[in-house]
Amino acid sequence: MSFDQREQSHNLVMEGSVILLGMRIILDEIRTSSDGSDCKSLSKGFVSAMLVLQEHYRLVVGEDDEGIADHGLVENLVRQSGVAIQFNQYLNREDIAYTIHPGHSVSFSHRQAAEEVSSTLPGTLTLHFHNYRDIAAWIVSHPQPYRQLEAALADGAQKIRDGALVAFPTETVYGLGADATNPIAVEQIFAAKKRPLYDPLIVHVGDQKQMDSLVTEITERAEQLMKRFWPGPLTIVLPKSPLVPSIVTAGTPTVAVRMPSNPIALALIRLSGKPIAAPSANLFGYTSPTTAMHVHQQLGDACAAIIDGGACTVGIESTVISFLGETPKILRPGGIDQQAIESCIGPVRSDVEEVADASMVSPGLMPSHYATTTPLWIVDDLHEYASRSDVGVLLFGESGEVFHGPVEYLSKKADPAEAANRLYQAMRRLDGKSLSLLVVRLLPETGIGIAVNNRLRKAAVNTSSKKN
Repeated sequence: MSFDQREQSHNLVMEGSVILLGMRIILDEIRTSSDGSDCKSLSKGFVSAMLVLQEHYRLVVGEDDEGIADHGLVENLVRQSGVAIQFNQYLNREDIAYTIHPGHSVSFSHRQAAEEVSSTLPGTLTLHFHNYRDIAAWIVSHPQPYRQLEAALADGAQKIRDGALVAFPTETVYGLGADATNPIAVEQIFAAKKRPLYDPLIVHVGDQKQMDSLVTEITERAEQLMKRFWPGPLTIVLPKSPLVPSIVTAGTPTVAVRMPSNPIALALIRLSGKPIAAPSANLFGYTSPTTAMHVHQQLGDACAAIIDGGACTVGIESTVISFLGETPKILRPGGIDQQAIESCIGPVRSDVEEVADASMVSPGLMPSHYATTTPLWIVDDLHEYASRSDVGVLLFGESGEVFHGPVEYLSKKADPAEAANRLYQAMRRLDGKSLSLLVVRLLPETGIGIAVNNRLRKAAVNTSSKKN
């Protein structure tokens, strides 16, 4: 849904009257007072979101509470919070508009019988969000979620065919898309982002037929990776076909292609009938967007439409691998780690060389990228900044340190995948607080943590590649 369409959503008739929650969701939102009193309450963010939702829906706890012994505590805390959540209620399936799951995800189903559904979207769709506030905002603006998404996709697909720019969600980050076969449309991407023409774009495809039309050959090992990881956050660089305009590839004879796994992205590509060239939907060099609001803040005026599909699940860009040499080479670490790739096709190179000129065959190779407007430093000892209220801290794992400045956790449980998912959101939140400095300590160099560290090094102002 575009942001203009959000303003019209209050005129739509709501489909279903109930939002279904699990008991475990409420348990996860119980907080203990830090004043030594050991008093418990529900988190402010959760309560605020539920108060908004109860103005439009009936909130009901479902039957997922086997083995949970704290029913009395939960019900008491809910009453104290002022949220009207009902327990042990019988529900008809058609009453349920949305189901909220642990981990800030929301699912909803097509209101028609399965045999009547002709949508390019799956019969049940699950969207992910960064927090409950975003969940509440999306649900309230989507009283008919399937119909509204289908309308937004149809509109976006037509705009792509017409040569306009459309921002849309993928599992990695939001993309700023244009018809990859239309050089005039693609030129608008570079103008909107203020992106240099020597930085090539990734082309997104919806099926194998589109892939075949873009390249002159697909190697055996590339085919193996496609079968294993597509749709997904893996981009493959191969020799391009004449169908691909040179502006897409920065004049190189190769093209970077991937098939996204996000169902909204796939639906847009397939409805448009066009391969879609799409870099991240933000101004060049700055922090990538993982929500539609992030896109709206920087590029809202440049987009003919912004399709709001919640937050991105992977949260950082795709892995890019080239098959131009004898040994495949990872050009950019991302959502698929090297170990996973090598388990499929054997040894690959990963000696990424940063370049800043016309020799680039892939995006993500410039030494400076993903930056916040507030300077970001990579440090070894966060303690040195604990007393400064003007310094924001990005944390990986629990910390006993008391910081005087604002803190954003990449992952309290030290999970690299969760850190990747939260990275850009956390950077943006701290960047909006008018601080003097942001500091972070790198993650362990394993798995997707390698890709997270790659983004942090490129965003930081004190890495060795930027001191010269």
